[in-house]
Amino acid sequence: MRLLDAILDANQRVAGGQAQSLAPAEFADALPLVVLTCIDARLNHLIPESLGVPESHFIWLRNAGNIITGPMSSTLRSLAMACAVKGGKEILILGHSDCLVRKTGTLELLDKFDALGIPRAKLPENLQEFFGLFASERQNVLKAVEHVRASPLIGPRVPVHGALLDLATGKIEVLINGYQVFATTTAGMSPVTERVTETARWPASGPPASEALGNLSLADIQVSNQPIGELSALLKLAAAAMPAVPETKPAAAAPSAPGKPPPVPVDPVAALKRVVDLTRHYRIIGGDGKQYGPVPATVLLRWINDGRVDAETSVKVDGTNAWVKLHELGEAISRLRGPRK
Repeated sequence: MRLLDAILDANQRVAGGQAQSLAPAEFADALPLVVLTCIDARLNHLIPESLGVPESHFIWLRNAGNIITGPMSSTLRSLAMACAVKGGKEILILGHSDCLVRKTGTLELLDKFDALGIPRAKLPENLQEFFGLFASERQNVLKAVEHVRASPLIGPRVPVHGALLDLATGKIEVLINGYQVFATTTAGMSPVTERVTETARWPASGPPASEALGNLSLADIQVSNQPIGELSALLKLAAAAMPAVPETKPAAAAPSAPGKPPPVPVDPVAALKRVVDLTRHYRIIGGDGKQYGPVPATVLLRWINDGRVDAETSVKVDGTNAWVKLHELGEAISRLRGPRK
């Protein structure tokens, strides 16, 4: 019996009124267990007893709503340290029913901050993105598991499970069995191939996987001071998880005047790539009029390379309010940096 199966068995016994605790010696290769839950006080008397895992082999991490906002987020840092420093062998993302974070909408959140003396102007522009507000406890767990499995900070052979705890009954429902996912994605794969594949395994209602980076070469990317590990994570996520943008056709080049030599050809794709700052994120208005992003610069470069955006596409550097045409992006970033000294 593997650890997750033993936890389910112990949970059913605990929910039935029988005290149950796993024997650590029988699961030495899977303990300690790292668990991320919500900060809800109603969990205090349920965990870790409801899992049957002794406290000495239980690493409990908590945040509001058991939310993970990205594969390089601060919560992922804590999960990684729990594995690297504290020796965690398996990870469980455990959501719960009747979550108050799910019930809190953006307007209500603004009112609560205002009651604390924090005006809207001092809060991030995108509240839902920053605080990770969600509409479904189930979907929130699935998304969190995907972020963990896509993170370069978590060892590729660490099983990552997802489950929901019913506060009324104390019973646990497994949403993602990390052993099954591991067996499916690692059969015949190298660790590197396994990690790239993992980023494409979104839940059914999540973003569709898009095609790879295409023929964008490293020579087309201007090197920045961004840490190489962070850049690697962005490249993998960009290739596997970003939605496609409706194609827009670049304007045809004007014909040369009769009797005059043709102008020296200019590669419009290369020219547009030169205005992209690799250290920033961007939002764009697609050909369908919808807003996309924020996306890392690597994704914007790919869209330029594939012809999905052109010089007249409206672009905004994330964190600013000014929309500009793509060909004006370099000037806009220069203004953002301020005058040179």
